[in-house]
Amino acid sequence: MTLRPRLLTSIVPCSLVLLAACAASPSDPTGGSGGSPAASGGKSGSGSGGSTATGSGGASATGSGGASGSSSTCTPGKVASMAALTMPFDSVPLNVPAPDGHQYYVQVNEWNSTAAQTVEVGGDFFFKVSVQQGSASTGGGPTGYPSHFIGSNAGRTTVRSNLPKAVSALTSVPTSWTWEDTMNVPNSSYNAAYDVWFSSSASGDPDSVTAPTGGYLMVWYHKPSDAQPIGSNMYPNITIPGVPGTWNAWVGKNGSKPCISYVATSDVKSLSYDLNLFIQDAVKNRPGTIQSGWALTNVFAGFEIWRGGAGLQSTSFCAAVN
Repeated sequence: MTLRPRLLTSIVPCSLVLLAACAASPSDPTGGSGGSPAASGGKSGSGSGGSTATGSGGASATGSGGASGSSSTCTPGKVASMAALTMPFDSVPLNVPAPDGHQYYVQVNEWNSTAAQTVEVGGDFFFKVSVQQGSASTGGGPTGYPSHFIGSNAGRTTVRSNLPKAVSALTSVPTSWTWEDTMNVPNSSYNAAYDVWFSSSASGDPDSVTAPTGGYLMVWYHKPSDAQPIGSNMYPNITIPGVPGTWNAWVGKNGSKPCISYVATSDVKSLSYDLNLFIQDAVKNRPGTIQSGWALTNVFAGFEIWRGGAGLQSTSFCAAVN
């Protein structure tokens, strides 16, 4: 994971090797743990959300799975078609009808590029990257982190999110995400990842556009062969009870903030699970990462893109905090 500067509207992920913030607001030129000056996070550049440095090979299998039990499930819904977002820090709230009933923000979050990028929103998918002409070195932050999030970031707050919430008080964080690469542009480099932010304050960081005051946790469904999360693979081939698959846990610092990234050892295209299982694993088993005294503030999911990536689609998504 690199750190990159954030734009006022960006979210920077944890996937950079340098200094990046995971989520940011439309006017923030730096980026967070994997994103950029737009909205949601990541740790691989200076945008919102992502965690990449220069890396070695990704997984190539395709997997799906779901955790059992009502505490680890949520039901994705559909939203009406909306106009395409074309500006680097464009974002729009989505009100998803029952049975989901939550609100999310979709954001372009292009913080590390000025090339054309278009994100279409709603209809048969949550969002789709229909145009992506930017390119960035995989040794640093991505071009951006097109993503959706629940919580509060860069002055944008989703309603009915139950956030911020103390890590010690979390009972479950059910989430489900399905994504596709509908165009398979040759030589593309991107990840498909969650970027989760934590605040050292019980009131959260509602206006942050560059980084949380606590730290980051990422869940990578897909890792490209030429980019990697921030830090090093400290816990290879671990299992998280209640979550399908095996994971490599990368640990490092995004600036001064700890970032832990759980990277699937085989590609995952669709998964329904309890995100709190990763959070509590980090608290209990991965020293120096997430702290029980912090508060969960944001859950982002999307794509940190270094090059290519047109056709990436978030087919369905939901997240809830209990």
